Amino acid sequence: MSDAVFFVENAEELAKNKMDNINPHLSERFQILIKFLSEFPESSTKPRSKKIRDNFGKEEHIEYLARNFNDSRRPKKPTPPNTVSDQVVSLVLSVSFGIPEENLSRIQEEHRLSMASENIVGELLERYLAEKLEPSGWIWCSGTSVKAVDFIHYNSEANEWGLLQVKNRDNTENSSSNKVRDNTEIKKWFRTYSQRDATNWENFPDEVSSKELSESDFRCFVERYLKNIR
Repeated sequence: MSDAVFFVENAEELAKNKMDNINPHLSERFQILIKFLSEFPESSTKPRSKKIRDNFGKEEHIEYLARNFNDSRRPKKPTPPNTVSDQVVSLVLSVSFGIPEENLSRIQEEHRLSMASENIVGELLERYLAEKLEPSGWIWCSGTSVKAVDFIHYNSEANEWGLLQVKNRDNTENSSSNKVRDNTEIKKWFRTYSQRDATNWENFPDEVSSKELSESDFRCFVERYLKNIR
């Protein structure tokens, strides 16, 4: 990325035009996202492509963000990892925990499926919150377009931003960032506790949502979502 970190003056207009061609339903939301990144360009995630990095904040970069913003909202199935199982793990299971040898292959495969399931829960949580929050003006920063922030909200009357970071568990690594420039605070919330069987829905920020958010509702959403893409 070049030393000059900023978005072009007509970034919001470009954002609307690009998203109009990709998915007009998302144009207004994406335009607000680019408005935020134009004000806080240092909060933009670093593109992988050198070509896009060299054109940071310009038309190529905005189109790249638009495609990621849209593509990341497409339904996605859990995908087992392609990594090869470490046979020493099976040896430990057999010797230390007394797992019969005939069960080891099944346990290896179930472990792969469990990893795939665990890896997608965080995304399912964001999709659930997007379904609940976006009708009230919050925007899911799909495509990991914003550092340390999963949802943003713009209050046009007060010219103020609301920022929210969500995690699935309390021991999931959080960004060290608590604020962006101008002391705009990032609210943080997690769904489950790692050391006890409990959820944290009752502590979801009141100023973010007045709707009923609960573990049972989240589980219903997950079941419905996965059945629809099965």
